[in-house]
Amino acid sequence: RPPNAFILYRKNKQPDVVAQNKNLTNAEVSKVISKMWWKETEEIRFQWEKLADRMKLKHMQDHPDYVYQP
Repeated sequence: RPPNAFILYRKNKQPDVVAQNKNLTNAEVSKVISKMWWKETEEIRFQWEKLADRMKLKHMQDHPDYVYQP
């Protein structure tokens, strides 16, 4: 399943947040990054959305028969 924009953003930001806050739990790191995400400009969030769209297209090309099954 291709990652959404926030998941890509989180993956990019997590190392810096963890390096600056070594004793945070994974849930706390997610909360910090979530606040960062909502403080980003629309332009920045749009860039992450475009990346997620490109990854979704690639996933569709690589796995044309894929059907999400929760």
